[in-house]
Amino acid sequence: MEKEPHKQLYRHWLAAHPDDLSRVDSKRADAAVDSLTFTERLSEGGVGTAVGGLTRRQLLLAGGGSAAAALVVGGSVLSDDPSAKSGGGTNANSETGVITSAPIPESPSEFRYATMGSADAEVTVTYFGSWKCPYCAQFSTGMLSQLVADYVEPGDIALEFRDLAYFGGEPFLGPDAPAAGQAGLAVWNAEPASYWAFHEYVFQNQPPEREQWATADKMVQFARSAGVSETDPVRTAIQENQYTDALRATDSAAENNGISSTPALLIDGTTINPLGNGDRTRQLIEDAIGSN
Repeated sequence: MEKEPHKQLYRHWLAAHPDDLSRVDSKRADAAVDSLTFTERLSEGGVGTAVGGLTRRQLLLAGGGSAAAALVVGGSVLSDDPSAKSGGGTNANSETGVITSAPIPESPSEFRYATMGSADAEVTVTYFGSWKCPYCAQFSTGMLSQLVADYVEPGDIALEFRDLAYFGGEPFLGPDAPAAGQAGLAVWNAEPASYWAFHEYVFQNQPPEREQWATADKMVQFARSAGVSETDPVRTAIQENQYTDALRATDSAAENNGISSTPALLIDGTTINPLGNGDRTRQLIEDAIGSN
């Protein structure tokens, strides 16, 4: 278990949820991270000890109601119990085939980031996510398919995915996160028709975020399993860091739009976490469509 990714995840949670802890608990939690590494505190006394006073509401949201169950960190779940993981495996709410068969622009090479929908769509929704974020897996294998069916397939919007491999200039959710970002862009650029099948497959089979799983071998394996015919570009992109500029640009774009957690949708200048905000997300999309 890596220590620094856990500490990064926890600080990310504190920044993204400033109102979810009382002032006293917030100070205790912040001190807890600095006095002992998060991993040590977690192993010694469970999440309750690690956070130094996390509210019961947050523990329940994390899953199971037990102080040792899990910790919601930004858009991620940190847990020693695989059953508490939000991502991984096929989501029961996913509409099979909607993502994998999503239409892509006729000239995909004109799009720097993976895009589904018509190039003529007047509204583009940008999805900022992380290959390593289990809440992104929950969104990508669940609600996203509904949005695609309702808005992308009819031609009302285009949807762009931008991987937040860096946050504030540093790798986001683990040192291996940039490798996953490299792989995704490699598939998009080398074999765009297979990209959304790859996207869905990775999120359906996402390993725990505490593991450094985004290796060249693993991403090539994912690509092959998803039906990508040419996987050499995936390995080359990771080995040569071919798409670092694009990934760094996403970090800057997220910062410029006030995005501090994933998943996040940018809709006509407004950012929203779609999980738990389904009605509001749909309203923002429909308002954007109506104003164009």
